[in-house]
Amino acid sequence: MTRSPDLTGMDRPARVRALRATLATMGGGPVRGDAEDVWHRVPGVPSAGVVPVPGNLADCLPRGGLPRREVTAVGDCPALVVELIAAATGNGARVAVVGWPDLLLAGIPDAGGNLDRVVVIPDPGPRPFAVTGMLVEGMDLVIHRWSGEDAAVGVSQARPLLARTRRGTAALIVIGARLPAPSVRIGADIVAYHGIGAGSGRIRGFDIAVEVTVKAAPPRRALLRVGCTPVETARTDGHPVSPWPVPRVVRTG
Repeated sequence: MTRSPDLTGMDRPARVRALRATLATMGGGPVRGDAEDVWHRVPGVPSAGVVPVPGNLADCLPRGGLPRREVTAVGDCPALVVELIAAATGNGARVAVVGWPDLLLAGIPDAGGNLDRVVVIPDPGPRPFAVTGMLVEGMDLVIHRWSGEDAAVGVSQARPLLARTRRGTAALIVIGARLPAPSVRIGADIVAYHGIGAGSGRIRGFDIAVEVTVKAAPPRRALLRVGCTPVETARTDGHPVSPWPVPRVVRTG
């Protein structure tokens, strides 16, 4: 994982130089699932112009992934965000996380991701959207968590970021802020934990209920199960079952 230098107190040229230096250390390369134009998408296979997502969650999204050059509003569910990062980096994407210093990224390798392809900007300074605007022009996925008191972002404030997003290369996820007219909305909540029973045991997995809403389309829902299922914590021979490395969709609709 790459940690950005502290941008606090830097003027804009200094921030640009610091971010470019950080990104230069990450390298590039193609992102699997984004190499060719796909007119008729095969279920489970992302089309061109998107960043891959975990498992069959692709079937809840119109093009099978997070749309590049567009905004996706995601609920404040850190577990889902970690799985999105793992799926993206596991397919070769470069991911930036802006304004989320306490997001736990330790589970990314276990979920099939690559921490070397993640850059973290814990404190973007007094103009966080300006930092995110720089990143969307060179990354594959940018995750911006808004910590301001007012979650509503006006059109004039959002316009520069939206313009750079449309010109850039990244899919932009925004959490905690209401930008005008996002292309996709993803709500998520952990609804169950597995592995604990009768006051003993440890958490081996959990379920995330996800609802995906796209413009002019009814919501689609899925239940993602991360880790072991309740009935798969042990084999009949007594040997433990390894946790699943990525979410499985156990119900969609």
